[in-house]
Amino acid sequence: MDIWFSLILLGASQIILCWYSYQLAIEKGYPALLFAGAGLLPLLNLFALMLLLLLPDRRLAEHQLYFSKFRQRP
Repeated sequence: MDIWFSLILLGASQIILCWYSYQLAIEKGYPALLFAGAGLLPLLNLFALMLLLLLPDRRLAEHQLYFSKFRQRP
């Protein structure tokens, strides 16, 4: 019974990491299916997740910063 519980926990963790990689790839603008597929493989999912966390946001130009005209300048 212990081996089945371990396999269920391993499968659940793989699905959760796959889903999180998919969501993070969509948010940052990278190919989501590629990172979701990498999230299903047991050892590659941690590398894919770390890569996604370290890669910059590709949609950074869409997020315009607001600068007030009353902002004090040094």
